[in-house]
Amino acid sequence: MLYAVRVRGIYATALVALALKKGYLLSDLSKTMLSRVEVPVSTRPPNITVKHGEESRDEIVIHAFPYEAGERFEADLLEEVGHAAVRRSLLGLRSVVDARAAEGCRAEGPGGVWIIVKGGECPQPGSMVRVTVVRSPPGSEVVEGRLGVELTGLTVRVMHPGSGVRISRHLTGEDAAKALRAVEASGIDLNRFSVHIRSGARLAGEGDISDEIRRLASEAERLWREGPGGEPAVLSRGEYLSLVYLPSTAKHVMDGLRASLYPTVNNHHSLKSWSSEAEGLLTDFAEEGVREGLWGGEAGDLIVRFISSRLVGRTAVVLHRRPDGETIRLGPFRVSSYRPSSGRGGEIVLERTFRSPGVYDGLGLERRPGDRGVTHVYLGDWLTIHEYYDKGGRLLGVYANINTPPEVGFEGLKYLDLLVDVVKRPGEEPETIDQGELERACRSGLLTDKLCEEAARQAERASGLLRSRYP
Repeated sequence: MLYAVRVRGIYATALVALALKKGYLLSDLSKTMLSRVEVPVSTRPPNITVKHGEESRDEIVIHAFPYEAGERFEADLLEEVGHAAVRRSLLGLRSVVDARAAEGCRAEGPGGVWIIVKGGECPQPGSMVRVTVVRSPPGSEVVEGRLGVELTGLTVRVMHPGSGVRISRHLTGEDAAKALRAVEASGIDLNRFSVHIRSGARLAGEGDISDEIRRLASEAERLWREGPGGEPAVLSRGEYLSLVYLPSTAKHVMDGLRASLYPTVNNHHSLKSWSSEAEGLLTDFAEEGVREGLWGGEAGDLIVRFISSRLVGRTAVVLHRRPDGETIRLGPFRVSSYRPSSGRGGEIVLERTFRSPGVYDGLGLERRPGDRGVTHVYLGDWLTIHEYYDKGGRLLGVYANINTPPEVGFEGLKYLDLLVDVVKRPGEEPETIDQGELERACRSGLLTDKLCEEAARQAERASGLLRSRYP
């Protein structure tokens, strides 16, 4: 089946290139995108919406119906970029499931997933209930559902029991009026069913919307009338939802896809992914020069060197992003130096003096006030080296963090932590730590296979490096 894709956000042009390469239809392109690329556009409502995340521009949100459309697009994206961290919903939004009720308004769903049942009275513990999943954030173990059957289509969602009509805030004017006429023409009883008109209705005919309302209402009524079965099960898979975190290496692949359709500088998506406007403005300016033929894509490398040099003498933070979505702000550090090299390379040195006692994680060594940390960040490399010294300048230990090649912005640096690390105390052999954490992330699919393989290679490399550099 051919699925139609709608794209939005900073990765839109690259995603258009990917969709065309993988054989998808394109739907509901923005005016900006239509002006940039000459591609065929479907008049169908989209099956898949892909955009950058609201909380992080390093992430791509995949929201799709049917469920398998999202699975397929995610697989195609990961095949292309290779390196990514992926968080998925435990149960798809609007999935209809049978679950076994327990104490505390909870129910055990398929696969042992616990669902918090919202709305109305709590079901009797031990009874089987039929619920619709209404909240299942990617990567979260918190799943919420409500009694009843809600089914999704391309233009509408229909719930039974329910009542009334809701319209997407994206539908206004004649589009909203068309949707209301379609609901009336469907002939369903709005005292028994609720109808939510989706934004995709804008691209559908009135008759198509009415037909989908009738079909979903009939199926929802049947599923509710037959009652739950004897064991937890999925009856309807609902909408697919996942968050795909793109580290710098994946963004470089997206740069190449974008460049196949539109003039693009190196590091485009890395620079655009920062929350401030400054990096984006520099990128836009550089790409104006590419379009005018004044310079090539290497102007993006110059931006990275420019920003890196401007960090020297200032304070900066390191955004230590974990695969599970947690971001730890390390620092602030004082940026003591920057040594550029060709392309995306270079070394940024960060320093800080510790004011409070504690323990150096991984090394198991006491930290005293006055100790000093020196961090070597290697742009284009997979290792970040932390050296720890006492106030007299004696080396206490070294910690090699395994991470994706760092990205630079005016706020500081960011990377995806790959969980496994290598530590070394003076006079001792290097020790690899947290391997189990990496293995669990790989088994669960949180990290892609290629990224897991790279993490293992880099941990082995770090052991050799620490052994030779810090005897």
